Amino acid sequence: MHIERLDFENSPYLGVFGLATDRVALIREGLQEKKLDVLKEVLGVPLIETSIMKSRIVGLLSVGNSNGILTTYYIWDGELEKIRNSLRELGIDTRIEPMMTAYTALGNLILANDKAALVSPKFSREEVKFIEDVLGVEVERGVIAEYHAVGSVGVVTNKGALVHPEATEEELEWLSDLFKVDVYVGTANMGVPFVGSCLLANSNGVVVGSLTTGPEIVKIEEALGFL
Repeated sequence: MHIERLDFENSPYLGVFGLATDRVALIREGLQEKKLDVLKEVLGVPLIETSIMKSRIVGLLSVGNSNGILTTYYIWDGELEKIRNSLRELGIDTRIEPMMTAYTALGNLILANDKAALVSPKFSREEVKFIEDVLGVEVERGVIAEYHAVGSVGVVTNKGALVHPEATEEELEWLSDLFKVDVYVGTANMGVPFVGSCLLANSNGVVVGSLTTGPEIVKIEEALGFL
């Protein structure tokens, strides 16, 4: 099973509440066991249930790849320690580091896989170097379809990418060269172009918001390499 529809407590915006890489997924606390089982089966990686800043919007406040995870600097010490301990106990060699920046919604502003990262032009040169160090990949600054929030308008894994339908052909070619995957345009949750907020995906599978239509699912499967 590579793809499944799901909601998180009646919200179809799964990307707001979680982060998935090819090694681990950070998921908001409080989900039903049945939904956690679906996430485990589809994503095929261990789940770490957590909050960040005592908030459930884990996917907005963090971003990462197999090498590292960046989170807002304001994460509570106990939350950070819990995640680090869980990674250690699971034997997962992924570092997690708080990032000192004026921006807390890192999940909205950074798009990353294990090959590269695209970040909002709002980040300084020093911040870009920090992102590069933690994620261990080449980092470029740029926009998609004129949006600085590149993490909210795109989803990228090590197998493929889906981005805002208004992305230009030139942007698609550039993103493909950057991330080393094919890049498609599409929507989720009945026409929402902010696909990064609507789904969780890695190389094993994708969990889409419960409002996502059949034609959208076909396009998502194609974009993320499951067709």
